[in-house]
Amino acid sequence: MGGGGKTSLALTLCDDPNIKGCFRNIVFITVSQSPNLKGILETIWEKIFRRNVPEFQNVEDAHIQLQQRLLKQSKPTLVVLDDVWSRANLEKLLFEARGYKTLVTTRDGSIIPRNPYTRLYQLPLLNKEDALSLFCLSAFGQTSIPSTTDANLVIEVQEECKGLPLALTVVGSSLYGEPHVAWENAKKILALGESLSSYHSEGVFRCLETSIDCLDDVGRECFLDLGLFPEEKKICADALLDIWVYVRKMEWQDAYIMLLGLARRNLLNLSNNQGTQATISYRCAPELSFSQHDVMRDLALYLGCQDSIVHRKRLLMPGKEHCLSEEWELLRDRQVNAQIVSIHTGSMAENDWYEMNLPETEALVLHFSASEYFLPPFLKTMKKLTIPKQGKVIKT
Repeated sequence: MGGGGKTSLALTLCDDPNIKGCFRNIVFITVSQSPNLKGILETIWEKIFRRNVPEFQNVEDAHIQLQQRLLKQSKPTLVVLDDVWSRANLEKLLFEARGYKTLVTTRDGSIIPRNPYTRLYQLPLLNKEDALSLFCLSAFGQTSIPSTTDANLVIEVQEECKGLPLALTVVGSSLYGEPHVAWENAKKILALGESLSSYHSEGVFRCLETSIDCLDDVGRECFLDLGLFPEEKKICADALLDIWVYVRKMEWQDAYIMLLGLARRNLLNLSNNQGTQATISYRCAPELSFSQHDVMRDLALYLGCQDSIVHRKRLLMPGKEHCLSEEWELLRDRQVNAQIVSIHTGSMAENDWYEMNLPETEALVLHFSASEYFLPPFLKTMKKLTIPKQGKVIKT
């Protein structure tokens, strides 16, 4: 299931000195549920051969050229394909060549082609000892239960996370520095959850939702805004801060502190592009990038899509290749009062769009997984679209 530590384990493997000693090239690629396969193949070419990428006509052409080129070189190469969802996508990203190895992480082992060289590893959930250590590290900043804390209560809350690393980290962080009554409440809420047996069972979400319950109304809205952006992608923090400042009407410094607070609770991952310590200033935000675990983004989508699609504050469309979501057909030629609209798609032709009336929309987040595209014609109906004073465009 998501949040079990597959990506963390793969990243640790790539950083292992013995692995680095075996492979001259190590390439880590996040595939995700709706991948831009041609873009991924271009990235693989660039990182392995370290030269300009040819003009690939399509995915098939890119795969053929890559396969032919790999057969001509024998550099030991490890390619990690992280978070693969379908066999059809995986087959377009697999290659055979001397010294070429592929590591795949997936929630569904049945998508892996079986052959004599395939090795499968089922990543288990954490055992009781390791789960408690990880939980305590997030909740107390140490790997054991402090002597001043109710040990039985800590263990009971931790056990409700069922050994799932993401839940242990997020729930533990949400209880950091909280009083006894908050722990009792978390235990009560977690006990209502269901079995963590499926990819996205309600039990997983209910477990993680306890960390959202600790936020105030503004913090909850800011967390839900994270669903506007793709999972596992590094996004310039300016893109998120602009929404909070110009749409949420937050002071810039308050928005920045909110960003740091969500990162401290492990609700997002914050990194400094310069490798230096982040400080509060009006110049530091462009140096920061944020990303979000796919399960946490799914939680934001889940919580933000409880209302009818016509009445949602945020109109969010997860990745699609060349079309709008089928659910959005309900919105054709209708007035929709969404405050923020987010669309993630491939190369949209002019006639792939259809008219929507969005008079209340203040922010539009567009993710095109293509170099050429047509902007949506309904831009002209967005009379309240907010333009930052800086007049900047942030490419994500």
